[in-house]
Amino acid sequence: MSAAPPPPLSRWRLAFRRLVQSVLLLSVSGIIALVLAEVLVRLFAPQQLIQIRPDLWMPADSVGWLRRPNATVRINTGERGVSVYSDAEGYRVGQGGRREAPVRVLLLGDSFMEALQVDYEQSTAALLEQGLSERLRRGVAVRNAGVAGWSPNQYLIRARQLLARDTFDLVVVAIFVGNDAVSMRIPYLPPREAVRRHSLRLPRRLAWSEFTDALLKPLNDALEVRSHLYTLLKNQLATVRMRLGMTADYLPIQYQRTEASSPRWQITAELSRDLAAAARARGTPALFVLVPERIQVYEEDFQRHLRGFNIDSTTVDIDQPTMKLRETLGAQQLNVLDALPAFRASAHRGPRLFGIVDQHLSPDGHRVLADTLAVEAARLMTR
Repeated sequence: MSAAPPPPLSRWRLAFRRLVQSVLLLSVSGIIALVLAEVLVRLFAPQQLIQIRPDLWMPADSVGWLRRPNATVRINTGERGVSVYSDAEGYRVGQGGRREAPVRVLLLGDSFMEALQVDYEQSTAALLEQGLSERLRRGVAVRNAGVAGWSPNQYLIRARQLLARDTFDLVVVAIFVGNDAVSMRIPYLPPREAVRRHSLRLPRRLAWSEFTDALLKPLNDALEVRSHLYTLLKNQLATVRMRLGMTADYLPIQYQRTEASSPRWQITAELSRDLAAAARARGTPALFVLVPERIQVYEEDFQRHLRGFNIDSTTVDIDQPTMKLRETLGAQQLNVLDALPAFRASAHRGPRLFGIVDQHLSPDGHRVLADTLAVEAARLMTR
């Protein structure tokens, strides 16, 4: 005699129980897989996470922000772990502390000079100390005042501050051609406010923008500072994200041929002229070095940008920023060093000069820049 089938309600409960068990099993398996993938990426393909470091930078009147004095910070921008130290005046120094020498050089610039991607001993500042000491046969100390995110407006303001309180034998200003050609003069920057992060909350209305603000942006903010796996996936989808407008990566406007007559070149040259005048008033020469961008050095990177943003190659000129800055700074009778030829020559025969994960200079890139700088700096200081 066969058993009677379970009533409909019991069958529904059994099916629901099995569904819940399957969902739980799938969720646990997914979480384990994600954790394992995160561990593997951190071990074998670490990524560049967003850096929010109030322990390294602080708000500062007139320049917006400065590196904190007496800082000891450990950073990993994706290429390697780096220890960052600063002295009592906020200059970046090595683990051994501040170097004292009879010849002193002030170095100004942005993130390429702050060089958080390498230890201090591998940075342009440290290598320039060594190269100049050998060429001048005297001890040289480089005061690295470079700060990420700065522009020529801040270079000028900070140079005036530091020249007023200290004596230098040379001022070196690193102008990154990718974004340092500014379109306006800014004589004063208020202290920068803390970076705003999105907080997770329930959506207040049925709208995609509200869903994004309430859930997706907070999730992105949390993951981009913590998850190497999330950052890897974003990087792998870089071309798609470019076309969808979902990436901070971009082709700077300076490369567009329509910008050839822009006032940005002249404004940047005038800021540099005023900086050189401030140094000259103290009896100090100034040297302006044009630091190239990776897309100027590596053709494949440039082509990837053109494809990613669907840009007509006839509308851009990869050499334009360097050429215009060299031309306008030279017209101001400034000492200008174009590092692009040295980078292109080295790129054909040596290791990569820019990072793979982080697009700033690699240790070899800093070496090429410092070697090129040392030759011209020594010439200026001995003529």
